[in-house]
Amino acid sequence: MYEPFYEFIQQLSPDFKIDVMRIDPLLKPKIIKKGEFLFQENDICDFVGFTLKGFLRTFFIKDGKEFTLFFHPEHRPVGDYENFRKQKPACFSCQAIEDSEVLIVNHQVFNAFEELPDGQKFLRLHAENLAFMLRDKLLSLFRDSPEQRYLNLIQTESELQRIPQYYLASYLGIEPESLSRLKRRIYQKKS
Repeated sequence: MYEPFYEFIQQLSPDFKIDVMRIDPLLKPKIIKKGEFLFQENDICDFVGFTLKGFLRTFFIKDGKEFTLFFHPEHRPVGDYENFRKQKPACFSCQAIEDSEVLIVNHQVFNAFEELPDGQKFLRLHAENLAFMLRDKLLSLFRDSPEQRYLNLIQTESELQRIPQYYLASYLGIEPESLSRLKRRIYQKKS
């Protein structure tokens, strides 16, 4: 049984009754070694996932430069939801930052969820949650300074201390050298 996955569902929708006996056999774990891809830009995926172990990042490349959109530590959803639902080529890639294990959620699993009482409500809540995360990221990029984005990030995402600084800089929309200066400035203010 994949307890963290079911706990995530219960946090999102406490009233949703999961038929574990029906869902569990449909779920498959996938091991992704550090540096390997769960999927790449232009792939058409028949799955989304849930990080059981490890750490992944979602990113795209523009003019030879990587831009990190999201991080996916343990117990977080991962994947290109539009790609999965509409069978469109992925707009970005997903790569393991650490050796990782991802629970694969395919169309068969989604169909089983849809057939459960309140299953469609749960899937809608999940889609809304993803939309809210994207909205928050977008607003932060336009409203907050890099320093504010960094401070918010370290307060809300403590597990980000595990990742290389150049990925963190890419996520914040700054160069690695700027991140080093920013961190030095913050440290000096605290002293």
